[in-house]
Amino acid sequence: MAAPPLTPELIERLEGAVREKGWDALSRASRLEDNPYGVTLYERGGLWASVVCALPELPWFNTVSGLSQDRLTGLDEVLALYRSQRIAPRLSVWATHLTPVLGAALFDRGFTPVGVGTTLYAAATAPAPRTFAGVEVRELEPSGRREAFNTALLAGYGFTDPVQRALAILEHEGPGVRRYLACVDGQPAAAAALSVHDGVAFLAGAATRPDDRQRGAQSALIHRRLDDAARSCELVTVTTAFASASQRNLERHGFRVAQLKTSWAARSSVK
Repeated sequence: MAAPPLTPELIERLEGAVREKGWDALSRASRLEDNPYGVTLYERGGLWASVVCALPELPWFNTVSGLSQDRLTGLDEVLALYRSQRIAPRLSVWATHLTPVLGAALFDRGFTPVGVGTTLYAAATAPAPRTFAGVEVRELEPSGRREAFNTALLAGYGFTDPVQRALAILEHEGPGVRRYLACVDGQPAAAAALSVHDGVAFLAGAATRPDDRQRGAQSALIHRRLDDAARSCELVTVTTAFASASQRNLERHGFRVAQLKTSWAARSSVK
């Protein structure tokens, strides 16, 4: 089955599935006793903003999304929230929302584009049966042992900060998050996750231990999750760096570009 043609409504639906997973994780972090990571969430009029005081230098935890030129008044209120915490946020702007007016307004507020990411999508269709030499993928039981998954996830991401490690684990322990482990030659090598929102499966949590890269573990994990998503979903989405090796790998599995997203940072923070 071919992926449906792109429309603004489809893009909103895909991005909603992406946002839901991260937002749920930070919501649960904010409800931990005494809010140990200093999480604040803001949602108003289509703007979404997250603040994690314990990780002020990490942009993906301190990000504003949903920006458009008719939401600039709301942006000023959000930026005041970051200034009160002395955090320089990252702004995520969809290609479908970026206009000369918005770009000029962001520049006037001290921001400049610093990167491009992409959202990909595909129809949730079961792939043809395939084997991956030396690779075995299994889905972990929701209440099963998590040590091997967490070890592969954190090693693949290369996270060393204890707060960052804790939040990465918390994100993949959310309700409805399905966790997968790929073993190469019988040893845990890679991790990945799948979550579902509004009939859209979101592939996330893809990480491979450095010594096990280029062995087909991520291809096997994509294949398995596509097969599982086809049983209950209409669409599958995933995010990655634009024109990256990850994007090329996903396109070989039938994904196509839904949209690009520019990332904007304060000019004073760009070195």
